[in-house]
Amino acid sequence: MSAALPFRLARATVFAVVCSGLAAVAHTFAGGSVTAPGLSAAFALALVAAFPLTAHERTAGEIMPLLGAMQVLLHLLFSVLHVSSPERLAGHLHLPSLSMIVLHVWAVVVTGWWLGRGEELFWTLLRRLAGRIVPIMSPPRPLSVTGVPVLVEPVVVQGTSRHPVEGRGPPR
Repeated sequence: MSAALPFRLARATVFAVVCSGLAAVAHTFAGGSVTAPGLSAAFALALVAAFPLTAHERTAGEIMPLLGAMQVLLHLLFSVLHVSSPERLAGHLHLPSLSMIVLHVWAVVVTGWWLGRGEELFWTLLRRLAGRIVPIMSPPRPLSVTGVPVLVEPVVVQGTSRHPVEGRGPPR
């Protein structure tokens, strides 16, 4: 199932809000500061990065690499915007400590799992709604003016369940 533009924008927006919000909160807790233009730039960067990947359902394993890359980019963005002069920038850019790496990895794993579960629930809901709405939204049977019945193919929605049951009875 492929998503339409409004759903793609909504999913990319959720990713961008979660990614940039987490990065801003973590950067602030670590002693940095985040300005409104910096947060806006982080949101825009995350939105642009996420939008191409929203056409189809993604798993947590597919979401985590993008989250990891965004964590690195947003960390660098907030670090660059945090300093006031180029001289201080050279002293502020540094190799990350072990605790910083562990916290970034932990944030990526937890957020990736959370977004992956949200993706699964979102697509399951769409499949179930499609199975109920498509028969209701199908056009009515055409009326015959001449009295000859008009044969119309029934609308069949397949694949409404993520794990369909193929048959009934005991396993073979």
